[in-house]
Amino acid sequence: MRHLLFLLPTILSAQSPIFVADQTFRMDGKSEYVYAFAEGDEVQLYVQELNGKKIKSIELWQHPDHLFFRAYELDSTLQKNITIPQTGIYLLRFNEVGINKKICRFTLHRKPASAETTRFNTHIAWNLQEYPAFRITKKSVEAGVKTELQSISGQVTVSARKFYTTKPVNAWQFTLPPNTRQWAYRISVGQSTQEARQRDAQKLTQALQMGSVKLMGVEPTTALAAFALGLAIDLTVSSSGEDVEYAITDWDNWQKFSKGAPYQAHMQQTNITVDVQRRYAPLAGTYWFALRSNNWVDDINVSIEIEAVTETPLFETEIVLEPARS
Repeated sequence: MRHLLFLLPTILSAQSPIFVADQTFRMDGKSEYVYAFAEGDEVQLYVQELNGKKIKSIELWQHPDHLFFRAYELDSTLQKNITIPQTGIYLLRFNEVGINKKICRFTLHRKPASAETTRFNTHIAWNLQEYPAFRITKKSVEAGVKTELQSISGQVTVSARKFYTTKPVNAWQFTLPPNTRQWAYRISVGQSTQEARQRDAQKLTQALQMGSVKLMGVEPTTALAAFALGLAIDLTVSSSGEDVEYAITDWDNWQKFSKGAPYQAHMQQTNITVDVQRRYAPLAGTYWFALRSNNWVDDINVSIEIEAVTETPLFETEIVLEPARS
């Protein structure tokens, strides 16, 4: 924490100016544009008459009636840095006379004086003539998302038929993490699990060497995680060796599956030794991998691995000006 506090002034001073406005308009009489600025803001104003003609005057007023800056008989361009003395509403006013057609463009950027005012809303969304007074408030606003990978895994044994003396079905329950955006799973039987992991690890190494994974923003540690994030990686699938029938269901349909009755599923496959899928639905809730074995003699061990990509909203405090209604 000490290092963070020590570096903070340097980070703020090196911060790029924050965009406020980029406006092009025809100059005709008086033109006004209204913005909110925070105390200590360094406002960077750039004005250009696009035909190279002079501009009569430019003014910056602090609402309601304080003239803060004025420039007369300007050449075709103006570049000015202005420090804001007080949080409030400011009017950028252009005055022009005559019948000459003039097209003006201006840009506004701001450099906040502190970390607290970095997220400051410069937009004025109400009629100042109707509500001239204002108040300063703070709001929690979504400022982005945090992308993470969450792993879920387990193993379940499915009994053999054993000449109809046992029921060859079982299920594995899982719950998708909150804020899941998409997910991928690998289901595999017996020794094929380790073999598939080894092959896929080599494919992930190749993807890392090519730099493809770096574009994702989150660095996956397994090939299945990279696949869940959307990387075009050809993961191992197989139907040779011991196999299983599976379906992804809710509780009611797992009950139907176990009884051999008709059921509905989000995904269903038969005769699978290794299968890998990426899913965009469902994205919330608890589900079951319903499993059935066709082996008459030996029980089978089924491994299931899930990588869920989650996006958690991140919130920051924003300073906003609002009309002070009586």
